[in-house]
Amino acid sequence: MVHTNHSAKGHSSLSSSSSASPSVSPKSNTPIQISVDEDEPLSQNHKKGKKTKGKRSKSVSHLGDKSKLLGSKLVPKVPNEVEAPGFSLVDATGGDSFSTAEQMFRRLSTGSSDVRKATSHAQLSSTAHGMRLLSKDIQKSIVPLEVSRLMIVTKKQDSSLVYLAREMVEWILVNYPEIEIYVESSLESSSKFNSKEICLDSQCGTHRIKAWTPELIAQNSVHFDLIITLGGDGTVLYVSSIFQRDVPPVMSFSLGSLGFLTNFNYETFRQTLPRVLNSKIRSKMRMRLCCRVFRRRKSTKDGPQPRKKFDMICERHVLNELTIDRGPSPFISMLELFGDNSLLTVAQADGIIIATPTGSTAYSLSAGGSLVYPSVNAIAVTPICPHTLSFRPIILPDSMVLKVKLPANSRATAWASFDGKNRVELFKGDYIWIAASPFSFPTLESSPTEFIDSISRTLNWNAREQQKSFAHMLSQKNKRKYVTDAEKERQNLPEVKAPSDVEDEDVSAEEETLPIPRSGRGMKQAILAGSGKLKANFQL
Repeated sequence: MVHTNHSAKGHSSLSSSSSASPSVSPKSNTPIQISVDEDEPLSQNHKKGKKTKGKRSKSVSHLGDKSKLLGSKLVPKVPNEVEAPGFSLVDATGGDSFSTAEQMFRRLSTGSSDVRKATSHAQLSSTAHGMRLLSKDIQKSIVPLEVSRLMIVTKKQDSSLVYLAREMVEWILVNYPEIEIYVESSLESSSKFNSKEICLDSQCGTHRIKAWTPELIAQNSVHFDLIITLGGDGTVLYVSSIFQRDVPPVMSFSLGSLGFLTNFNYETFRQTLPRVLNSKIRSKMRMRLCCRVFRRRKSTKDGPQPRKKFDMICERHVLNELTIDRGPSPFISMLELFGDNSLLTVAQADGIIIATPTGSTAYSLSAGGSLVYPSVNAIAVTPICPHTLSFRPIILPDSMVLKVKLPANSRATAWASFDGKNRVELFKGDYIWIAASPFSFPTLESSPTEFIDSISRTLNWNAREQQKSFAHMLSQKNKRKYVTDAEKERQNLPEVKAPSDVEDEDVSAEEETLPIPRSGRGMKQAILAGSGKLKANFQL
């Protein structure tokens, strides 16, 4: 049973895929105390033996049985209909029908009685295919940006980036007088940046350079229309850490060492920014993971013993990975991995990594995990130095809810980190609940092949010296002879006729009466009988 205490102020509530996911107060600054029974799965919202009507999930992944608006488009009326249903976000007149699609999603996830039921697996299969088509349309959709408040995040502890940020701010103020620019409070008050001097040089009528703080973002995460990062992948991860709910589109300029997430070149920002600000853009909705840490309550010696319950102590949305390791302990970690409340395996290793497709190029890759394309919605599970030869990395669907628990017979505690930060110690009986976050991380797309370009540039992916012929080992005399003979062979090759020309030719009587060989001796006789043409063919 899940008990929610709304008196405390904590994190905002999430529309998770499970109806019994711990709910959180939307107006809070301190963690909520949520009690959970140990022996009852999180997905249940009723006691055993007591019949209670469960609350229907609002998640799109649980379509239920019902659809009304999608009945004529996604679900065919005839179960055996062959044509795959689907619809586009843009209708035939060129108008935007995204709101219509959103209404269809809501109808699928509600329990309204006027929604038509799907009566066969064929209908459910067609509906699922239509949802995949819709997901593809969403990934390919181009959304116009109306930027009035622009946020700039620079790499910390790098003074050289101050002047690069200053140059970009000056250019935006001169060319886009309607845009307000928000920079970090420490940068806004810096003497090197000197926001007042920038406004004077840009001839701004008003002071259009303002400061942003994490507190401002926590109060209103949709205050900004676009985020520009100047740095490396760590700067992008910092943006993800301060935007724990809705995230504006992120445009990342590469000014770091590597750059899997920074695909724009700062040297060409004067040509790139107008293309983004004046036209429609395509963005990648990168998946994040919602991680909730539950701590087991300590039993009291005096008084009645309470039921075994847990308190949620923190919640984080990670862009790269959740890492659970042994920390400073000399013992290997023993971690129980559950998927949808079923035990998958017990890991005895230095730790385990639960990564997103974006995080597949980070810690997970170093631990031997597979590369995952960013638009693939999946969860990568990678062990860290397992004490078995058979524990290989595995890719799980994003619809699966994971739970990593530290069992009671573990020798030591474990430590959890979220994108490499905010480390939390896990004691015996504690566990972490992991699911796909409803708040994705949108990044602007520089090119359709930016992921392949990034791994080729940074990792030298599949870089290999091309195979060469043996001609380079010949002497000059033999090399000339080799070239001459090769040219002669090329000129003496007979002309290969098209299949249509061969069919039109008359077949000779000798070839017509050629016996079909049924043994090795028959094959030899057939070859000798047609030695003229067959010999030429074998020479080819």
